[in-house]
Amino acid sequence: MKITFYYVRHGQTLFNVIERMQGECDSPLTEAGIEGARDTASALRKVHFAGCYSSSSERTLDTADILCEPHPGLKPVPMKELKEFDFGDLDGQKLSEFRDSVNETEMQDDWTSFHGENMKHFDERSRRAFKGIISESKDGDNVLLVSHGSFIVHLMKTLLGFDQDSYIERCNKVSRPWMPNTGICIFTYEDGKWKVAEEPMYAEEYRRRHDPKKVTFYFVRHGETLFNVNDRLQGRCDSPLTEKGIGQAEDAGRKLKNVPFDAVYCSYAERARDTADIILKGRNLHAVWEKRLREVSCGSLEGSHPSEIGEKQLQERSLNEHFKDVGGEDYEDIAGRLRAFLRDAYDKAEDGDRILLVSHGGMYFTLLHALFDTDIEKLLADAEKTHTNPAPNGGISIFTVENGKYELLQKMSDNK
Repeated sequence: MKITFYYVRHGQTLFNVIERMQGECDSPLTEAGIEGARDTASALRKVHFAGCYSSSSERTLDTADILCEPHPGLKPVPMKELKEFDFGDLDGQKLSEFRDSVNETEMQDDWTSFHGENMKHFDERSRRAFKGIISESKDGDNVLLVSHGSFIVHLMKTLLGFDQDSYIERCNKVSRPWMPNTGICIFTYEDGKWKVAEEPMYAEEYRRRHDPKKVTFYFVRHGETLFNVNDRLQGRCDSPLTEKGIGQAEDAGRKLKNVPFDAVYCSYAERARDTADIILKGRNLHAVWEKRLREVSCGSLEGSHPSEIGEKQLQERSLNEHFKDVGGEDYEDIAGRLRAFLRDAYDKAEDGDRILLVSHGGMYFTLLHALFDTDIEKLLADAEKTHTNPAPNGGISIFTVENGKYELLQKMSDNK
C-alpha cells in the first residue's frame, strides 16, 4: 500500500511576527498568514485528497479550513498527536530571552529540563498519529496534513529517517527557513517504508514543479457609462452603459471573435457584466462574476463630480488610488485582491488557456503598475501630449503568465 502525504505548515501567526516561542501555546493567524494559506490552497487545488488531518491547535485548524476550501466535502480532522513539539515553560517567551542560555541540542531535541518533551515522547505520539491515519487510508490515497514547523523537522529525524543535519545546514547557508509558513513537504509511506519525496518548498515552487504552464489573459475595460459621460467618480457605485458604451462592447467582441476563450471572469458591477455579455454573444460561454475584479472603492466620494471636491484633489486621489481615509480602498488593497484573483484563475487554468477578464479603468492601471512596474503618472502625461486615452472604454490589453512570470503583450489604446 502506498500513501502520499502533503504536509503543510500553518500560516504566519502573531507569535511568529513578534518572535515568541510557540509550541503547545497558540496565537492567531495574521492577515499575511491567512493570505499565505489561500496561496497554498490554490496551488494544491488540483490534488485529490482522500482526507485531511490537522494539529488541534487553532492556528493549524484555521489554516486547514482554508486549504480544504477548494475541495468540496473535505474537512480537517483535529489530532492532538500532530501538535507542535512541546517547549514546556519556554512557551510564549521571547526568542531573544533564552537563545544564549539554551544549547543547539536542547533547542532541537530535548526540552525536558523546561518541562517539555524529548525525541522519545515525540516519536511515540507522532507514530501513533500516523498509524491511525494509515489505518483509515487506502492504497493510492493522497492525504493532506496540517501541522507545525518543528514537527516536520523532528519528523525527518525520527519516522522519515531523513538526513536532517545536512538539510538544516543547506538551509542555513542560503538563509532559507527549515519549514516556511504554509510551505509544502511531500513524503510517502509504502509497505512500511517512509521516504521524503520533496523537501519543504514554497507554494510558488510547487507550482513550477507540478503545474508548469502558460496562460494568456485578455483584459477589457467596460463600455462607456452614464457616469463616464457626466464625469462622476464611479468606483463601487454603478451606472448603465450608454448607446456608445454598448457599441464599444460590440466592437471589442468583434476584435476578439477569433479568440477561443476557455474561461471568462468579470467584475460584479453591472456595467462590466453587461459588457461581458455583449462580448460573449453567440458563444457558449458565461462569465463568472468575481468581486475581486471590482473597481477601486472610492468610499464617501462615490458619485462625486470634480466641482464638488476639486479637480486637482480628485486627480491626485485617483492617480494614487488613495481613498482609504474616506472609507474606500488604497492601492495596496486593490493590488492585493488583483494578485490573489490572478493566482486563483491561473491555478484553475490548463496550459495554453485563454482567459477573458472584463473589469475597470482603475483596476487596469493597478494591473500595469503592480505586475509590470508601469509609471502611471508618466503614462497619463504621455497620453495627454498625444491626445490619446491610455484606458479607453472597450479597450483591450493582453498579458501572459508563465510559471509565475508576467509578460505584457499589448496595452490598451484608442486604435486597438
